[in-house]
Amino acid sequence: MTFVFWVWRPGVSVLLLLCVCDGAEGVIRRHCDCYEEDMYVQKDIGGFIQCSLKPGLGPYAECTEITDLRSGLEEVFPDVRSLCILHSSSSLPADSFSHIPLLEHLYLDGSHLAKVTSGAFAGLPKLRFLHILVSSSWGGVNVTLEPGVFQGLSSLEELTLAGMSLALAPAALLDPLVRVRSLRVDRAGARDLGELFCLLSPGMEKLETLELPDSMVSSIQNGGCSGSNPWPTVLLSRIRILDLSGNPVRRVEPKSLSVFQNLSSLSLSMVDVWVGQLWGSGMGRVNKLYLSSYALRQFTPSLSDLCTLVVKHGVESLDLRLALITAFTAEVMKRCGPGLRQLSVTSQDLSGMDLGFWTGTGQIQGLMMVLTKLTNASFCSAGGGRVWNLTSLILHENHLTEITTDQFSCMPLLERLDLSENHISSLAHRALQGMPLLRVLDLTHNKISMLGEDDFEGLPALEVLLLEGNKISGGIAHGVFRRQHRLQDLSLGEIDIIYQLYLNMLFLGFPTKLQHLLIDTGPGTYLTVGHVPAPEFPMLLELRGKMIQSSDCENNMFPMVRELKVGDGTKFDCNNIFLAPYFLNLESFEFSANPEKFATPYTTINQLRKLKRLKLTNLNFSNHTDPSVTFRNLTELRSLVLINCRLNFLTRSMFTDLVSLRVLRLYSESPLILLEGVFIPLLSLSTLVFDQVDFRCDCSNGWLLDWADNSRKTQVVLLQRQQCIWHYQRLNFLSTMERLCQTEDDFLSYVSTTAAVCTLLCLALGYRFLRWPCVVLFFRLRGWVERRVGRRWWRRRMGGQWEELIEGEEGEEEVRYDAFVSFSSGDEAWVLGEMAPMLEEEGEPRLRLCLHHRDFEVCVCAGKCALRHASVCENREYGAIMVQSTTTNTLDFIDKQHPACCVLSQVGKGIVDNIAENIYCSRRTVCVLTRRYLRSDWCGLEMRVATHRLLSEHSHRLILIFLEHISPFELSAFHRLAKLARTRTYLDWPQDEDERVTFWERLRRNIAERDADELHDPPEAS
Repeated sequence: MTFVFWVWRPGVSVLLLLCVCDGAEGVIRRHCDCYEEDMYVQKDIGGFIQCSLKPGLGPYAECTEITDLRSGLEEVFPDVRSLCILHSSSSLPADSFSHIPLLEHLYLDGSHLAKVTSGAFAGLPKLRFLHILVSSSWGGVNVTLEPGVFQGLSSLEELTLAGMSLALAPAALLDPLVRVRSLRVDRAGARDLGELFCLLSPGMEKLETLELPDSMVSSIQNGGCSGSNPWPTVLLSRIRILDLSGNPVRRVEPKSLSVFQNLSSLSLSMVDVWVGQLWGSGMGRVNKLYLSSYALRQFTPSLSDLCTLVVKHGVESLDLRLALITAFTAEVMKRCGPGLRQLSVTSQDLSGMDLGFWTGTGQIQGLMMVLTKLTNASFCSAGGGRVWNLTSLILHENHLTEITTDQFSCMPLLERLDLSENHISSLAHRALQGMPLLRVLDLTHNKISMLGEDDFEGLPALEVLLLEGNKISGGIAHGVFRRQHRLQDLSLGEIDIIYQLYLNMLFLGFPTKLQHLLIDTGPGTYLTVGHVPAPEFPMLLELRGKMIQSSDCENNMFPMVRELKVGDGTKFDCNNIFLAPYFLNLESFEFSANPEKFATPYTTINQLRKLKRLKLTNLNFSNHTDPSVTFRNLTELRSLVLINCRLNFLTRSMFTDLVSLRVLRLYSESPLILLEGVFIPLLSLSTLVFDQVDFRCDCSNGWLLDWADNSRKTQVVLLQRQQCIWHYQRLNFLSTMERLCQTEDDFLSYVSTTAAVCTLLCLALGYRFLRWPCVVLFFRLRGWVERRVGRRWWRRRMGGQWEELIEGEEGEEEVRYDAFVSFSSGDEAWVLGEMAPMLEEEGEPRLRLCLHHRDFEVCVCAGKCALRHASVCENREYGAIMVQSTTTNTLDFIDKQHPACCVLSQVGKGIVDNIAENIYCSRRTVCVLTRRYLRSDWCGLEMRVATHRLLSEHSHRLILIFLEHISPFELSAFHRLAKLARTRTYLDWPQDEDERVTFWERLRRNIAERDADELHDPPEAS
């Protein structure tokens, strides 16, 4: 923490910096966590981020439980580029994010937001993506948006406003957003579409995507904007994607959409609307048309009307959701013409449809039927031998039970076939024939129990085969994948009651392009790789099941595995030892064991010297494995995740060799003890994640808080959410440790720091405002003490002679001069040549003036001084030799160090003593004001002493003489003098010789005139 004080004195400016504590990067963050732009960090702690962040825009930060944005966001690093905030603040103040100037992606989620202040996003010149979520309700919350909210966001490309009503938004709200390409206003509660269109600014020339979903728009009509202004037609004509889904549209007025003539995508939700209203709306060409029912069975268009709509607007892709469509026949489909390329139907009962409908328009290349309750997919047999140039067929989540012979043989161009989540139990002979170009086949989560020798024979181009989720208990024939030489991704479902699995026999060789292999086995499966050629690319191998054993782990496939996942409590042994020694080229290893059933030592993990990522789940380190040995030699490891590994404590020896570790994540359901200094060997550690760790509420853990608070390289994530056990209760770890373990040293340090800050603050303020009054008071008190102490000393020494001596001195010392003349040395000629002779030698009454060159008690030099520029020997302002100190040591020092310097024959008083004493011994003070006077520090001191006496003694009079004209503007910089000039009468030195007589008379009268209290003094006092 740094305090800055600006101290001013005439001619000098001083900047005082007080550094109370050095700002460390490793402070414990209570609300915000920052993440690096790192693949391992994102993979291992990405699950904690509650909003979608775009890849490639790191470092990332997530802030939760924010109540005050100004203070809460102080924990965010200034180099963060992506920020997600979950807050409960009621307003976004100005400059809320200005300390994060590199921010490019900002996500704000706060249900209590009521006001966004002008300039809230100021200082974010690089922001490209902004998402503001206020409420999940459909009506939209009233949020006050001040003008200039988006000022300065010149780089913004994507803006999302969700859950806020824009009915009262200022007209120029979006004017600064000149580069926005995509605008989404979600759940705005606007029943009139024009209310949203009219907010668009003519300067948004790059806007291409406009999404207004779930905004309660019930009718589409071009009623213009307020004040009889039309829609921004030029801007709307550039829109390519218009999304009005989720709105209960009941009516589309004629020509209401005529401004949209070249849409690439249009989405609408309808409620009992005749489709004919759309082609009467005046809109032009639409490449992709998405029509849905606002609620189930509220939109029942006829297929004939839909085909007319397709033809009139050149629709190439038609997507129908929750719509009740009748007469799905080939005869009606002919009306759709040859332009329709993609057809998608979702959530509609099509179990009785004519499967030959496609013959009416043979140009459909993509068909998706999801949740349509299809029980039969015999499109080819219903087509009467015609060829269908289909490239993608998705029949996900239907009621298909079998694939019959040549069922898809009429689709020679098919590249993707998705039959997932059906009830298919078998593949008939040659069921998948006739698809020589098929690359992706998805049969996941069906009921296929057996894989026959010829099931995939007709698929030579297959690259992805997904069989996961099928309980294959009837066997897998040898050579079942012998034709799949291009296979890159293969997942074998749960292989049950198959005790011997020979990979080389499945392929009768091995696909050298294979990159991902998943095997899910039953209990007690023996896996044999066999003699296979080495894959051409690094592989990802996933093994699932209760127990997998292998006796030929020294093969050509395992050394090519770079990422290995052994999960769901699987035990995988090679020759009855742990698998690690056979995968020496591993870079990423995830292993999930079942410690209750299998007792296997895992120390051979230390042989994986190339390992960069290690995730261990449910291992039992407490009984069978020495953790200090397990992590040896892993010098390249960058990410380590330990989840429920039965670790009772962590020691420094466990992490000795992990010099490259950057991410450490800990999760433990049992109490975990961290010994002091355990993380010291982790020299590269940047992120430490406490996913769930139950600490003991004990001050022995205090070292962890100190380390986390002082570490400059390591960020501790989620420590603020951890708990500790205290008398059978779970308490927040941080707050409990602060209450229990705050030491006396901490308290004293806090008190001393606070006292130092307050002291320096008072000194700075006192120096700025009270310096000269204190100087005057000090010398007055010193003079009074000297007189009192000196009188007592002389009284004791001289006895009775004191009374006679003091009677003559007191009256003389009280008022010795009629006037003290304050002037600059540059005006000395006028004072000595004009003023002094006129007042002291001419006219009546004769006055006695105090002139500093004549009446000050000064040091008299017996000879010429060699140190003419030394401050102790010369004062330029008064033109006389004066010495500030009168101690013998000082005089001896001068003589010894500078023999040429004079020896003082008479010691006088200090300069400030002379000024203060003579002003208080004068009845009046006369200030001769010129510009030289204003620039003089010593004249300023004389003015302060005089005004101080003026305020304390109302009898004293201050007389101002302006020897030259000084404008009020020049005087304004001298507040004390300017105030005196405004409130008191002053004299101007006349240029005319005739007027000077009057000037001297007025001056003499003002000096000689007695005050009322002086006139009533006793005679002996006068």
